[in-house]
Amino acid sequence: MMPSWILPAFPIMLSGTIASVIGSQQPHPSAIPIILGGITFQGLGFSISFMMYAHYIGRLMESGLPSSEHRPGMFICVGPPAFTALALVGMAKGLPEDFKLLDETYAIAEARVIELIAIIVGVFLWALSLWFFCIALFAVLCSRPKAFHLNWWAMVFPNTGFTLATITLGNALHSRAVQWVGTAMSICIVCMFLFVLVNNVRAVIRKDIMFPGKDEDISE
Repeated sequence: MMPSWILPAFPIMLSGTIASVIGSQQPHPSAIPIILGGITFQGLGFSISFMMYAHYIGRLMESGLPSSEHRPGMFICVGPPAFTALALVGMAKGLPEDFKLLDETYAIAEARVIELIAIIVGVFLWALSLWFFCIALFAVLCSRPKAFHLNWWAMVFPNTGFTLATITLGNALHSRAVQWVGTAMSICIVCMFLFVLVNNVRAVIRKDIMFPGKDEDISE
């Protein structure tokens, strides 16, 4: 089992991320269905990822770390918890002020309680992302890949979700320290993006990829 097995769940989880962005911009009648839909599909995507984690961890315990050329793909596992934390906090903050679920008397309190729960769960999931990030970083540093592969992009996009989740939680907690950590992570992500992009272009020019006989799925 490889971390890339989690990839089919990412498009599903994008629903939650999109809902967290546009939910707060919609009028009340439209905001609630968008946010509920986002929560539904975010939960589905993360649940699928969580089931895949069981196979992934089992594989690591039985067979050890992947070969050095496949280790950058381990960063894929950082994405689902991070994007879920980002989506939950964003959707909770996007709830209308007069949102009511149980009793109209406590409408405002309900929205704020949900926001508080979302922040707590977000911190919990952020820690899970940090754990997967540390494992992947340790694995890559212990045995660096010798040639460019497309799985290098896993060092960019899942970690982008981790960075955005850090910034979002820093803003939600009003923590200057966490916000500065998020800023530093953003700089690292930009540098990593440029590094991978340059190596990708270089590999194409040198015909290491996207060339007859050089495709990564040639064995299939």
